[in-house]
Amino acid sequence: MQIYKWIGAVAVLGLLAACNPQNGGGDPNPPEDLEISGQVGLDTGALRPDFKVGAMTQLAAQSDFVPGELIVKFRPGAALRQGATLTAGSFQLSLVRDLALENTQLVRAAVQDKQATLELLQRFKGRSDVVYAQLNYVRHAFKTPNDEFYSYQWHYPAMNLPQAWDLETGTSNPVTVAVIDTGILSGHPDFQGKLLPGYDFISDPANANDGNGRDNNSEDPGDEPGGQGSYHGAHVAGTVAAATNEGVGGAGVSWAAKIVPVRVLGVQGGTDADILDSVLWSAGINVSGVPANPNPAHVINMSLGGSGKCADVPAWQDAFDKASAKGSIIVVAAGNQNSDANDFVPASCTGIITVGATETRNYRAPYSNYGSRIDVMAPGGDTKNDRNGDGYVDGVLSAARNDQSNNYNWVFYQGTSMASPHVAGLVALMKSKKPSLTYQEALSILKQTARPLDATACQRATGADCGAGLVDAVAALQALGGGNPTPDFSLSVTTPDVQLAPGGSASLTVNLNRSGGFANSVTFSLSGAPTGLTGSFNPGSTTGNSTTLNLSASASLAPGSYTLTVQGSSGSLSRNATVNLVVAAPPSLKGTQLVACYYLASEDACDEGKSQALTLSKDASSAAYKFSELKDGKYVVYGWKDVNKNGELDDGDYLGFYTEDGEVVLVRPSASDVDFSLGLVSGGRSKALERIRSLMR
Repeated sequence: MQIYKWIGAVAVLGLLAACNPQNGGGDPNPPEDLEISGQVGLDTGALRPDFKVGAMTQLAAQSDFVPGELIVKFRPGAALRQGATLTAGSFQLSLVRDLALENTQLVRAAVQDKQATLELLQRFKGRSDVVYAQLNYVRHAFKTPNDEFYSYQWHYPAMNLPQAWDLETGTSNPVTVAVIDTGILSGHPDFQGKLLPGYDFISDPANANDGNGRDNNSEDPGDEPGGQGSYHGAHVAGTVAAATNEGVGGAGVSWAAKIVPVRVLGVQGGTDADILDSVLWSAGINVSGVPANPNPAHVINMSLGGSGKCADVPAWQDAFDKASAKGSIIVVAAGNQNSDANDFVPASCTGIITVGATETRNYRAPYSNYGSRIDVMAPGGDTKNDRNGDGYVDGVLSAARNDQSNNYNWVFYQGTSMASPHVAGLVALMKSKKPSLTYQEALSILKQTARPLDATACQRATGADCGAGLVDAVAALQALGGGNPTPDFSLSVTTPDVQLAPGGSASLTVNLNRSGGFANSVTFSLSGAPTGLTGSFNPGSTTGNSTTLNLSASASLAPGSYTLTVQGSSGSLSRNATVNLVVAAPPSLKGTQLVACYYLASEDACDEGKSQALTLSKDASSAAYKFSELKDGKYVVYGWKDVNKNGELDDGDYLGFYTEDGEVVLVRPSASDVDFSLGLVSGGRSKALERIRSLMR
């Protein structure tokens, strides 16, 4: 549902309230009194991840966790007793053991599927007797870049890149990667200092959309004149080797590889003739009428293709054979048709690495091609879902541009086009570690170290349809021999954005992320706390992987925004994490507008004539509500508290929808117990609407 059609002009809420009061509007003599009722509340604790866009929660950003197990902090008196069970939806949970943290237990359900475990976690997140719940992760050593959007790049932990970066970041030896695609966005922050001279091989000026034919300008002018370009090539290049660990944008697989942007795809795609020329040129082979490539590519990525068999287009195989003979390792996308990759070019050619796509569960993505020609799989995403619970669709995040604002941005795409550059970047890391690496050696190592996908994960009758499985970056680099990571640690806070009322309290989990074999005790301290706020750690020192920060506000604590710094120290090492604290008076539902939106599937919008709205007058943080005399149909139920009364959805407002399992659902009256809560909006109206759009799929 494109909810922005009607919440974007958010004053419609007021119109609904005026035109359709709870007991008025519509047929005065309905055949029956259809109702929707329930409880609505304000989430007054930590900011809800539904609408938080700062440091996102990472429910499944690490794929390594124990299926069926959760670590749960219960509210006082709610913890499980030995031998007792707890029901959450269709799950039955039992106590494994108490943990040292107050009211915190390890609980287990009889499930072995990771997706079911994520569903179980969602069941717990909204429970009134639970302070927090998290997966029982299995932690490993890893190196984490400081790029601002790295926390959204779930696709890197999925292939064990953080651990691999402890062994190689691409700085040992220079590696050049040619990205044969739609071109590049040279002004994008993620490509500063990363680009080598490229070339535009599109012969047809109309297709090129840049006013000319072939030239040395590989800039991407957009592939949809008058509309929003895909900037597919920039997105792919960003995954291979975006500027990394410089605090801006996203991270790339290889931190130090250089990109040669080669433009072959325009408004109508690209021709075989242009593409094959580009392959040869990228490898350092002379192409008539084109200046020699001063930086022949060690690795070539091709996230493109079409139907057909390589045997029927021998020029493709010939070009690949010649490029391979020059030393280029070629990586290609398998295709997005949910079909046999043997029926697509270049995927079905030999002497290349053909890559299929996985999603957050490490399952084959539903669109990904499969079959005996698949060599390995890599993260490609699934933009129809948010299975990892980070508040965004499960696509691959990388560089792009917004043509309306003409601003560079970062977007989530899905496809084997996104999977292929993960492998190209990994091969670049391997080549940096071992400059003599050949195609055959790279392919053999990738296959031998990949994690196989069984029939369930491959979503095919046989797991062989997904090749050797999901690439494992750390295992691939270890297979090359040598290299010992430096012992180190970093800190992260599970919910770094916190709202407290004077006199209130909150407990935050501080994660201790160890890498390189670091096993020493870490001691914690807090700085930046205003007068009236106290903070303590339990435990104050630990050789484990987490501690709890307990914050307590006095009644006299002054309202405002505060930045707190959590510091962990161990010998000469000191690492920090930030907590953003907002102190405000306890919010009230008074003035909140609730809406029962009569959903028109044909128009993907609300029927204002059949929708109802009401305004709450109760001065409290929870209240009962009821919509009466509704028309038969399906409704979206939601609420909005315009805190600053400016008629715009923005930071500081409260917004919430009735959901089930984290997704907005349609409600048919009569229905009771339609309970939901409103969460604090943070990150701006556009981010809130982006989150809403992902929910209303």
